[in-house]
Amino acid sequence: MKILDLGCSDNKVPGAIGVDIRTDKKADVIHDLNVFPYPFETDSIDKVYAKHIIEHLSNPGSFIKEIYRILKRGGEALIETPHFSNYVAYSDPGHKIHYSYFTFRNLLRDCKFSLVKQEITFYKSFRFFGIMFLANKYPEQYERFWTYIFPAENLVVKLKK
Repeated sequence: MKILDLGCSDNKVPGAIGVDIRTDKKADVIHDLNVFPYPFETDSIDKVYAKHIIEHLSNPGSFIKEIYRILKRGGEALIETPHFSNYVAYSDPGHKIHYSYFTFRNLLRDCKFSLVKQEITFYKSFRFFGIMFLANKYPEQYERFWTYIFPAENLVVKLKK
């Protein structure tokens, strides 16, 4: 199985080919993920991890299309990014976009991926109150009315080609 970890930094997924722009990280391939195409053959990758990288990119739509191009049929992609209510989303000046549940829905609207799972995650202190269940069952109400009372941690999206 051929696995890519896009934007791996120093936390590369075990067994994956790490891709990062920085030479001082644990990357196997040095590449700017804002530059297309990526140095991988079409339909050559089984799984892609993209944790905390999409928020740094100038063109997330092209990023999604490029992941689709390099994945094999039946391949999966896991994308994780800070939710817009998470203070981390604003703490790094390199973050270009702050993502909501519906930002991802709109981003994925024109692509060929199957959406396997989309989830708003929370810090441990809020999990005890059932906030995660309610936020994912009623994401529009959560993001309109409750997000600043109970800030989320991340958005996690699992896609299948």
